Amino acid sequence: MGWAGYRFFVLPGKESARTFARELSEYGFPSVGVNPRQGGGWVVTALDEGPYDNTTTGQRTMDAVARAAGRMARAYGGYADGGAQFDVTMLPQFRQEQDGQEIVHRNPGARPPRPTIVLKPTPPPANLPLRPDTVIGGRLTTADIDAVDWSSLRHAHGAADDVPGLMHALVRNGDDWSDVLGELVGDDVLHQGTCYSATAPAVALLAQLPALSVSQRIELYRTLLWATDRWADSLIGRADRAAVAGRLPQPAAWTAEVHVAVGRQLPALLDRWTAEPAAARYWLACLAGQYPHHGSAILPQIELMAAECAGTQAGAYLDLAVALLRADDGRALAVAEDITTWDEASDPGWLDAPGITPSLRCAHVLAEGSPG
Repeated sequence: MGWAGYRFFVLPGKESARTFARELSEYGFPSVGVNPRQGGGWVVTALDEGPYDNTTTGQRTMDAVARAAGRMARAYGGYADGGAQFDVTMLPQFRQEQDGQEIVHRNPGARPPRPTIVLKPTPPPANLPLRPDTVIGGRLTTADIDAVDWSSLRHAHGAADDVPGLMHALVRNGDDWSDVLGELVGDDVLHQGTCYSATAPAVALLAQLPALSVSQRIELYRTLLWATDRWADSLIGRADRAAVAGRLPQPAAWTAEVHVAVGRQLPALLDRWTAEPAAARYWLACLAGQYPHHGSAILPQIELMAAECAGTQAGAYLDLAVALLRADDGRALAVAEDITTWDEASDPGWLDAPGITPSLRCAHVLAEGSPG
């Protein structure tokens, strides 16, 4: 049958909310409601009856309609605040819920304008060898782990005094290495992508783990890439609200410290380039793209690898890393926009975030979309 959905917008006052709701109705949303918001302000709920195909094209079209409405909200001092999608068979229920709002504007049968979404075929994956599988690592010692006052730091479940035990287990490098890394990162210091006071010290030590196989190093590089991107991710996620307030977005707590911590370890990681197989070099290149002041040291090597991988998924992301390292914002945006036409993991909305530099928006695409 297809998808429908609704979107929330937060407006500062009742009159601005009422006027914006009327404009959304005239724009083509068939039902737009207004209610007071707990904690202040007003919530405008726009029902989009679709239907949108249950495909990537349908999802992208629905998202584009929502982004257009979000841009309209900024003119009234408002911002988009999420929403949901559902099967069109549930429309009667949601129409009834709309009728219960304090103010309701109706435009039965209307549909908001839909942009034409063109998706390109996904390029083939690159054949990146995992050999030679030599053991490489940093110089982390148990003394380095114990030198941190973990009991004074916090993670997702409280005091971080269990972190050193997990770190010691990673240094011992047993058969459960990946499980331990997952527990430390996914459950504790980066639970659901949230950073804590223990996150920066933890990732700094992770980058120095000794004697790792190539598969372990790739897992580590991917973890560091995800960790450092929490800073950009939070800035982009807060961009709309900041633009409405007339200020620059502020990063989520501890994300800047994590970004700095990874950056400090990056030069030592990039020194491994010649010893790494192509599969690991790819992830080092993605990390390098996040830090042009460090990554430019291996720009010629990344350019060569990008040429060797031309026409593949990895090649596209390597091209993006090259553009970022060259500080070529125009090229970076062009490559990133092209990536969003075939990579389902890359949200075109990231490239529209107000108040965010083009390089940071593109670096986020490089970090979040990179094929693993």
